[in-house]
Amino acid sequence: MKNRWSSITWAIVALVLLLSIFQPIQVLTMSFMAVPFVMLYATQSTRRFALFVVPVLVIIFFLLGNLGSIAVLTALYFMIPGIVFGHMFKKRKPALNVYFAGTVTFLIQSLVVLALAKWALNFNFYDYIMTIMNESLLGLEQTALFPTGMTSDTKEQFVLLLSQMIPFMLIISALYMGTITYAISRPLLTAQGAGVQKLKPLHQWMLPRSLLWYYLITIILDLVVTKSSDSFLTLILLNLAPLLQMAFMLQGISFLFFLANARRWNKGIPIVMTIAVIFLPVLHAILRIIGIVDLAFPIRQSISKPRV
Repeated sequence: MKNRWSSITWAIVALVLLLSIFQPIQVLTMSFMAVPFVMLYATQSTRRFALFVVPVLVIIFFLLGNLGSIAVLTALYFMIPGIVFGHMFKKRKPALNVYFAGTVTFLIQSLVVLALAKWALNFNFYDYIMTIMNESLLGLEQTALFPTGMTSDTKEQFVLLLSQMIPFMLIISALYMGTITYAISRPLLTAQGAGVQKLKPLHQWMLPRSLLWYYLITIILDLVVTKSSDSFLTLILLNLAPLLQMAFMLQGISFLFFLANARRWNKGIPIVMTIAVIFLPVLHAILRIIGIVDLAFPIRQSISKPRV
């Protein structure tokens, strides 16, 4: 009985979140949209999952009128990764496998949606960004808020850069959605008594050392390759470089937590240090360097050695 009422609650949560799609609050609620589907699938049989979800889809279809079809498609977009997460949790797969499977599902779906929009609707990402930018700047042209030095050429170059970085933005979006979904769903399932595994503590994270070689190759190519807006290699470098930099920043954060754990510092110290570094762009390079050094050299072993 308790499990049934819990599932009804999650179905209601899914309904409320989906009804917020066309409201300003969607900027916040979209981040949690997959969570109720994870909870339902992980705690129910496939048949009972359908019994809870189908009525939700029917309700939003009729309540939202002309926008009902879009709402249902949006629900499916979040439901599919939710099912993947829920299935992996239910099978008690290793935590990293659960996170990876769900995050990749988000990424694949985004690629499919983008491809379908281009094929079926002749969607052009460059034109879309340009339209949004023109609308955003329209009311600022005669105010002090208008960006200085913003010419038509500058605007076109910026929009072209953004359109070329679609792969990077899709990957970051998938990582964000996968992280939020996993970070919320796992402890909730644990609280309900589900035997799900959790990721290693942050201070134990170590990225593959091969990333150092990828980064070195990327730097060399970036120095010697002639930049061209229609070059496939330029496109790869443009998206790969920031991804590797973010990876090293994550490794740097892991080292800060490792150092705090090894030296028995207060747990709040690495958190404050991480927040300070992340929100101060001038310190980003420092964190990346720490991550690179942590991967390249066995400094953790040196720190962990007992003092004689």
